[in-house]
Amino acid sequence: MVYMSGAVDHTNTILLNPHEFLAALAEHERQGAALALCAHRLGGLGVFSADGSASMAAWLRNNGRMSNAAAHRLLHRGRFLDNLPTVADAALNSTLSTGQVDALASVATRRRQPVLAEQQAELVGILAPLSVSDTQAACATWKQRADAVLADGTPPAEPEQAVAFTRADDDALVGRFELHDAAATEFETAIDNAITYHGDAETRSQPQRQADALHDICAFYNKNHDSAGTPRHRPHVTINADAESLKTVPFGTNTNTGRVMETGCVDTHLCDCKIHGIVRAANGAPESFGRSSRTVPQSLFQQVAARDGGCRMPGCDRKVRHCDAHHIRYWRHGGATDYDNLALFCSRHHHQIHRQHWEVKLLPNGEVHITLPDGTERVSQPRGRPPTLPLR
Repeated sequence: MVYMSGAVDHTNTILLNPHEFLAALAEHERQGAALALCAHRLGGLGVFSADGSASMAAWLRNNGRMSNAAAHRLLHRGRFLDNLPTVADAALNSTLSTGQVDALASVATRRRQPVLAEQQAELVGILAPLSVSDTQAACATWKQRADAVLADGTPPAEPEQAVAFTRADDDALVGRFELHDAAATEFETAIDNAITYHGDAETRSQPQRQADALHDICAFYNKNHDSAGTPRHRPHVTINADAESLKTVPFGTNTNTGRVMETGCVDTHLCDCKIHGIVRAANGAPESFGRSSRTVPQSLFQQVAARDGGCRMPGCDRKVRHCDAHHIRYWRHGGATDYDNLALFCSRHHHQIHRQHWEVKLLPNGEVHITLPDGTERVSQPRGRPPTLPLR
């Protein structure tokens, strides 16, 4: 067997017999439980702010080289263990495995926490000899009994649910959510309905595809929330931008949040939006607010939609109602708002075009040629033509 030079120094660790491996795994899980508790308590002390981090999760990303997901998993486990000392002791002495702790945490909502706190010693004794799959089944049974105890003959209260999120230092949106069964079912169904798969050309992982589906769901609602069926309502983002700056590097602020928006995001919205002219005084105070005008009028959008039939990214099946009109020669570069300079792209692919600087060409026959940054060229055919009847 051949090892790379870096692995040779760790041969005694890598080459373990099954018994040694299981012992090492148990120690790894004990250390993991201790680190989770430590991370949660350090966060409670606010030590993350010493280097300017906005949260303990941000501190773990910046200093511990952890991903967003891994940082939040660690902190969630630490918070759970810190609230249940008997369960924490079981994790620290290998009575319960990490998989078993996670199974128990999955049913320990805030509403059930008081019941779990009272029954944790008994529950640890029941779960200790079980496999993870059997633990999950036992936790599901305990969940039903805990809910019955909480109900105590009274009509069930509305299940608690919460969504908490914030912007990380890199402007990514991070957070956690807790949805009751009805909302969870709607959420899962919405993701299943919105998720796409690009066949043999697919390179996204399942979590990436689910995140992209959520992006599409939010963009679809923002386009359609004020009318049944039309994709032309776009009051959802208000960008404050200087007209002169748009000619060089697009710079704008989301007036709803006060956050500066990245160049690609501003460019994407400028392609297909409403524009108001504002006259400002020398001190910057607005003196007048002009009438709005669309960068792409309704009639022209419908003409382009009749040709394209939906997103023009090859392999994407998003329909017209999910799409923006993209200026092939950018609007802020003087690109004309006309039929020969517009193509439809769903919100996600439209943002990618501007963020990653894809090259897009529209041929007279309606073909769209897209060149990706790595030089790969993709071609899509217009799919908006009406169906034809077969000859008899």
